[in-house]
Amino acid sequence: MESAPELVRLVTRDFMQDPYPALREAREEGEAVPIDSSGMRMWVVTRYEDARRLLADPDICKDMVANGEAILRSSVVRPEKLRGVPLALRRHMLDRDEPDHTRLRSIVSGHFTGSTVESMRAEIAATAGALLDGLPAEQPVDLIERFCRPLARTVISKLIGIPPDDPAPFPEWVNDLLTAPDRSILKASAESLVEFIGALVDGKADKPGPDIATALSEAVLAKKLTRNEAVASVHVLLTGGMEPLNGIANAVHSLLRHPEQLTLLTDDLSRIPNCVEETLRYESPFRMLTPRYSRVPVRVGSTTIPANEMILISVAAAGRDPHRFDDPDTFDIERNAGGHLGFGRGIHRCLGAHLGRLEVETGLSLLLSRRPGLRPAEEADTPVWQPGIFMRRLHRLPVVLGGERPAAPESP
Repeated sequence: MESAPELVRLVTRDFMQDPYPALREAREEGEAVPIDSSGMRMWVVTRYEDARRLLADPDICKDMVANGEAILRSSVVRPEKLRGVPLALRRHMLDRDEPDHTRLRSIVSGHFTGSTVESMRAEIAATAGALLDGLPAEQPVDLIERFCRPLARTVISKLIGIPPDDPAPFPEWVNDLLTAPDRSILKASAESLVEFIGALVDGKADKPGPDIATALSEAVLAKKLTRNEAVASVHVLLTGGMEPLNGIANAVHSLLRHPEQLTLLTDDLSRIPNCVEETLRYESPFRMLTPRYSRVPVRVGSTTIPANEMILISVAAAGRDPHRFDDPDTFDIERNAGGHLGFGRGIHRCLGAHLGRLEVETGLSLLLSRRPGLRPAEEADTPVWQPGIFMRRLHRLPVVLGGERPAAPESP
């Protein structure tokens, strides 16, 4: 009988603050490296071409619930470390295979078409502008708390159908499910989310609107999906809908660490779309994408990943692969970062990619054009990143903004 592979100690405190040295070592060591994550043996894929191929491979599965017994039997190494998420939050499109994936995605996909997203452009700009109006000049401010998070929350709330005055701290609950080191916090936040989303979906039966929660509520009544699937669908859309906050924060963080790039951008704001793509490559909000598996052994280069063992595709590592991107550890907003895997690939490619780009581009454009003089706050020291193997999220982003730029005089 073949012995179990020795597990690499990848996830450390150093990894949480700067994952790139460890990911570089893993990429140089082999095509797929086994690690212990939350009590499970998982195989980390770090090379760009391997990641790109596996993301589009129809034989790579996502539905852990359907095959949970076999996965646990193959992969558990420390049962006491297992972290559970309620079933009611796990039956969404991102965690399903065909045909269920397409069935669930089709119910909400109309809300993310190009024309629908473009119709939101003016409102997103107005929201971002109002938030900037409320920020002080020449004083330290946490850009995440005062600008990035409320912008993302406002946009996704309207799309889903959450009332603008709803005080529920759903962004914190969503974040806890991805980063909370304490299982009791994860459990409490998961329960709060299930209750909050369930009430939202149920309420749309009496008070419908032109929103996603209404579409899901109607689909439940028409028996096109179950209530658990509707709750899970809102959960995954809330999770994705909050990601633009990290796109803006990671872009600003990278620009402040590379002042020559910030100068390039402020001198020519037409570079903002390129800056967004470079941020997604260089400082992706995702260290790893959520787990996948194969029902049969899968070959990755010279490595064979056994059947029913979990596969983590590291888009952060793929974005720094020197075989795909020249000088990959350099942040360069003039490079062509096209082809990065920040939004995934294949059938599970991010449904809200166009909306995410629009939010980040709009937020950056208004921030740099209306509040010139962006710089780190004096209190800003070594950045502190949130824990968790999947996400790359800053706790805070202390900055100082200049005063409001005067409006251009009207033409005579």
